[in-house]
Amino acid sequence: MELQHLRSFLEVSSEMSFTRAAKKLNYAQSSVTAQIQHLEASLGAVLFDRRGRRIALTESGMRLRPVAERIVALADLAHREVAGAADRPSGRAERPAAEAAGPALGRAAVPRRAGVRLPAQRGRLQLTQRAPRAGSSTSQDDLTRVIRSNSSRTDPR
Repeated sequence: MELQHLRSFLEVSSEMSFTRAAKKLNYAQSSVTAQIQHLEASLGAVLFDRRGRRIALTESGMRLRPVAERIVALADLAHREVAGAADRPSGRAERPAAEAAGPALGRAAVPRRAGVRLPAQRGRLQLTQRAPRAGSSTSQDDLTRVIRSNSSRTDPR
């Protein structure tokens, strides 16, 4: 079972037409038909009742639809999370950002699980890629906003 086959299945089941689904997906109709056939073969079940030009979901198709919606939604979420990681700062922020964040947050106010370490000997703020745990009082986004708002200042050294 492939993710694109599930996407095609969802589009066909939404449009109730292989041709309209193919147009929306920018595929040839024969490609969508082949994808559905591969999905049916991998599941060992017929998903659409094909009656000439009309189609209808079978019982198996009706059972698959909510599961396919969840799988596709999770795959989209995973893509957004990984793609969004490239936009998040990583590495070290120079002294001005650390000085700005330090008084506002205080060392004790920055929980370890927020993914932030404040090394005392260097005076630098280091962001890690760990996400904060659910229920944490300080979020990575809050810290990122503080750092970005102060990152344009120059180092007074």
